[in-house]
Amino acid sequence: MSSQEARFIDFGSPPAVQSRSCDTSDVPSTPTPIQCDVFIAGSGPIGCTYAREILEKGNLSSRPNAIYMAEIGAQESPVVGGHLKNAVKYQKDIDSFVHVIQGALQPVSIPVSDTHQSTLGGDSWTPPNSKQTELVICGQNPQQSRFDNLGATAVTRAVGGMATHWTCACPTPHSEETTQSPVERNELDSLLTRARDLVKVDSTVFDESIRHNTVKDILTDSFPNRNIRSIPLAVQRHAKSKSGFVTWSGSNTILGDYVNDSRLTIASEQRVTQLLVHPNAPGILLGVLVRDLRTDNDYLVQAKAYIVACGAVCTPQLLYNSGIRPPALGRYLTEQSMAFCQIVLSKKYIESIENTDNPIWQALIKQHRAKHPLDPLPIPFRDMDPQVMIPYSREFPWHAQIHRDAFSYGDVGPRSDPRVVVDLRFFGKGDIVAENRVDFSNMKPDQRPEHTDLYGMPQATFHVVRTDADRDRDQKMMNDMTNVANRLGGYLPGSTPQFMEPGLAMHITGTTRIGNDQQTSVANSCSRVWGFANLWVGGNNVIPDSTASNPTLTSMAYALKGAGNVIEYLQRARS
Repeated sequence: MSSQEARFIDFGSPPAVQSRSCDTSDVPSTPTPIQCDVFIAGSGPIGCTYAREILEKGNLSSRPNAIYMAEIGAQESPVVGGHLKNAVKYQKDIDSFVHVIQGALQPVSIPVSDTHQSTLGGDSWTPPNSKQTELVICGQNPQQSRFDNLGATAVTRAVGGMATHWTCACPTPHSEETTQSPVERNELDSLLTRARDLVKVDSTVFDESIRHNTVKDILTDSFPNRNIRSIPLAVQRHAKSKSGFVTWSGSNTILGDYVNDSRLTIASEQRVTQLLVHPNAPGILLGVLVRDLRTDNDYLVQAKAYIVACGAVCTPQLLYNSGIRPPALGRYLTEQSMAFCQIVLSKKYIESIENTDNPIWQALIKQHRAKHPLDPLPIPFRDMDPQVMIPYSREFPWHAQIHRDAFSYGDVGPRSDPRVVVDLRFFGKGDIVAENRVDFSNMKPDQRPEHTDLYGMPQATFHVVRTDADRDRDQKMMNDMTNVANRLGGYLPGSTPQFMEPGLAMHITGTTRIGNDQQTSVANSCSRVWGFANLWVGGNNVIPDSTASNPTLTSMAYALKGAGNVIEYLQRARS
């Protein structure tokens, strides 16, 4: 028995059989491996960007499974990969969506808890001795230090990924946020334009909102040199625009009509366990081992091209578990710091709305008063939320969003009317440091990892520390946030200015970064993994820069370039 086969059997794989299409005598598989042109691990916005571009421009075969996409999570939306916030009940009550986000997020690395209970009596069970006071339970990581953890980092396992609940913010990265990119800025700008079209970015959807314009005008008057603008959002006006509802973009938006293309298969609740390297050609993948989580049966998928787009933690995790471990894997990790507060708009601004000379606002307020004469506020119930940003600049190197939206934190509660509450979220970048990293449980070639996550994959452990320069920048960002907040109103009790737990931004970059140097990057400028002819990576993890603004649009741009390279590879393979 080979070492590779023994390792698979440890994961509960079936016995090895001979595949029909290539030499896989050393690889366990089902008797009939699934054949496809392109295999994609992950169904989030990046995996779907790859799929859309390849389906549209790749001249694929017409057979089913031309693209086989495996997703570890379930299909939770009635629309495949759709944004869950599009439900009417959440648009009527945005704070209720907080619980949806909390339920969707699964923590990545939690230090174990001390289980010693000095007052526990009777014959209750306790650890057998003083050296075993830390009880290892599901989801806890005995290798994780509290001092360098990104404790709030979490992943979403669902068809559509994070795009089932993201804020849809799609700002253009500042030039200082692309200094490490191996892609020329002119080309990157063209890719960003294509990405905006795919995800349907619009900066005007909220322009008719009273609150949006009030907040935007206050900040423009208070900070005339800060380029105050509406947040570019992946959102569309609802078909019935007077309803006050919108349609938030999800992974389904990116796929468009191709979501129903017979050439695309999206297989849910399938764990991609291992990429299989050809035993006689180290630079070629010959298959991927997948486990059906509903049956615990493993099967083999064979493709011409393989794309891993499982997120900033799970992508390096899969490469690591496959024995693909370039020097930069998991390293150069950057994550954004985040300062947060909520304010209640000043009375004078509410009075200015009441006394407006804007005829459109006057008509809306009059209509609202007629329907709801006891409401003390002049703001219609269906008035859309403010969505304003202060973009990154050299003088103020952070990204700010002043808006109302649902996160895993920051709901208003019953004591304040949500129409007068505004959230401030300021995102700060971090220095790029090689030692800031995510690594995985030590694993001998023929054995299971020492520690695994809930899904049986090697446990991720963070080692991330902010530099002195980071901390200095963070403090200046906090001062800026309080200045902005004080122009708008008073702090909502319980939501005074605070730094959030590291990792809460969930904008990790760099863990499979692209670049021109094989020692400091995992993939080339086309996101193809160094040393491999048919393996690509995608996601925020490919971004080689430290960013403060939301990274999804940038990741989509890199995915579009990667998809073009996949198409070229497939064309060469056919010729």
